[in-house]
Amino acid sequence: MHGDLVDPLTEVVDPGWDRFAADQGACVLWHADPLTTAAWAGQTATVMAVVRDGTDVAALFHARLHGPQDYRRFHRSGSVPPVGFVECRLSPASLAGHLFATGLDASGRRAAVEAFERAVRSRYRVAGFCYRHVESGDVPAVDRGSRRVLAVSPDTVLTAEWSNVDGYLAQLPPKWRSQLRKIRATVRSAPGVRRALVDQVPPPDAARLVNLVRFKHQRRGVVRTPIPEHYFEHLNADPGTRFSTYRDDRGLLALSTVHDNGTDLTMSYWGIRDRVDGGLPNLYFDHYVDLVEHTIGLGRATLRPGKGMARIKERFGARPVANHLVVGW
Repeated sequence: MHGDLVDPLTEVVDPGWDRFAADQGACVLWHADPLTTAAWAGQTATVMAVVRDGTDVAALFHARLHGPQDYRRFHRSGSVPPVGFVECRLSPASLAGHLFATGLDASGRRAAVEAFERAVRSRYRVAGFCYRHVESGDVPAVDRGSRRVLAVSPDTVLTAEWSNVDGYLAQLPPKWRSQLRKIRATVRSAPGVRRALVDQVPPPDAARLVNLVRFKHQRRGVVRTPIPEHYFEHLNADPGTRFSTYRDDRGLLALSTVHDNGTDLTMSYWGIRDRVDGGLPNLYFDHYVDLVEHTIGLGRATLRPGKGMARIKERFGARPVANHLVVGW
């Protein structure tokens, strides 16, 4: 196998990238246009790699090259640190930065990772690799004897095994069922609040609310650049993406992005107006139940609610999926 690298700010992304992502049922967050938009708003150099086995694409990798730099500034296109640490992650989303071909066996996945790493080392001076959001089945592909495998906050998956949302609520323990019903009653009684599942949202409002949540939860000492409005224009244009929204007379109160690949629904970005600006509590888990209902109605197999609040999501029927951080030379 061999890997071809691209810096999306200075080079044309291989057309095979989007074709492969579409063939694998990957959501719009894997498409080249939103990833390039995010790269322009990044703090570090972006690496996009297409790995081929002969002429067939076997895997995609999306990574950032971290090194000595001023993280208070946007990345200057074309520049790279003298020595960089490669973080494989689908930025700005909290998803794994590797996408393997369906049916690629364990040895093939390992060969694809090795091809990616050879290509990176041939182009940059590398201090090491970091793979984020790695599920258990992919750990052998990215692990080496010199690397550490660390368990991190799990992902969650809800299997849709009910014919309607009442069936979902009925199988929950009484305490959590009662809590969800109380949340839904409270939200529905809020004056002037309108709920809807829509195809598009105003990009300036969506970016503002999502960035509010991102900045609120960033770690102390971390400088994080905002997701640009143009990024949400790409999400608006994607036929597989919809938005669960709450509005009042002042506009958008909250939103969640939902991606449909025909088999599963995946939630990604969540944004909500701050309480001091008229925001309301409990909207997240009200919309969580709405999306369970939407999943059942579409006949999709699973709902992936995303990372964060894993224990609470487990109480509400989701099962944990182990995630790992693999780091080292």
